[in-house]
Amino acid sequence: MNLYEGGNVFKDDRGEPATVRINRNDVTPTVQWLEKLTGLNLQDNMLGTTGYKETSGDLDLGVDASKVSKETLINQLIKQGINPKDIRKTGDSVHLKTPILGDPKNGYVQTDFMFGDPNWQKFSLTGSPEGSPYKGLHRHILLSSIAKAQGLKWSQKYGLVDRATNEVITQDPKEIAARLLDGTPADLASVESIIKKIKGRPDYQQLVADARDTFAKDQLVLPESAPLPGTGAWFRQFTDFNHI
Repeated sequence: MNLYEGGNVFKDDRGEPATVRINRNDVTPTVQWLEKLTGLNLQDNMLGTTGYKETSGDLDLGVDASKVSKETLINQLIKQGINPKDIRKTGDSVHLKTPILGDPKNGYVQTDFMFGDPNWQKFSLTGSPEGSPYKGLHRHILLSSIAKAQGLKWSQKYGLVDRATNEVITQDPKEIAARLLDGTPADLASVESIIKKIKGRPDYQQLVADARDTFAKDQLVLPESAPLPGTGAWFRQFTDFNHI
């Protein structure tokens, strides 16, 4: 499961991280600088908690793979004077060692240009709300557990998948929420909101069995009695799916 929870691609000569966390107030100006560099619409495609949390370990930015290839982006970056050593390519992503606010004097943050369908990515690759002990990865683990208990698969990249045939069933957040939780896309927003929706179901223990075991490895427990954290802009992006 290829989720990046913090920048760690670039190292210095001593093998130490060559990038740092970025303050929330510096995110938008830095993304605007990247837009001028790449010619891409990036502000509308900030993924996960990029721009929402007080600090971010990296900048996760969606790129429409149907319109731009990884090679095209890399060539554009080099054309704009970026040192090829500051660019990496892994899987569906291109990583850039990015000067904060466009100025190396401010240090560097890792930018992950994540290729796919940005509309799906905004739904799938969300992070966790401020104050939550869970990462975006834990949300995927929980969704995978719930899907498995119902004879399905959850894929961060493809959506809801038939377990027997591996065929994609749907990437529609409304249909996914209805089939997995008998709920709405807002119920899928976080580990806490998912548990809040399903904890009264008679099959609850079966739904969360795999997740409970995996969470324990990270010394986490399921928030079965926890209130729903976080509202505001981060959470409202999921309620918007109710109007699609």
